[in-house]
Amino acid sequence: MRSSVVLLLCALAGVLGGGALIGLPALGACLIFDSLCVGVFALLREEGKHAAPSLHAVPTVGDVLERYRGAA
Repeated sequence: MRSSVVLLLCALAGVLGGGALIGLPALGACLIFDSLCVGVFALLREEGKHAAPSLHAVPTVGDVLERYRGAA
């Protein structure tokens, strides 16, 4: 599982726990806030703004030398 998802779940649990310690109205407000945060997180991931980096080929020595010659 990705670390960003784990951190999001831990943050959501912390917010809900804090709201439960304060009282029932605060817990309701925390649930609404958490739902909005998860919805925004899901929309951002769906649009590809936070897409996982893709793997690419390791350049060969010839590729590196050609790029160096082109820059000079």
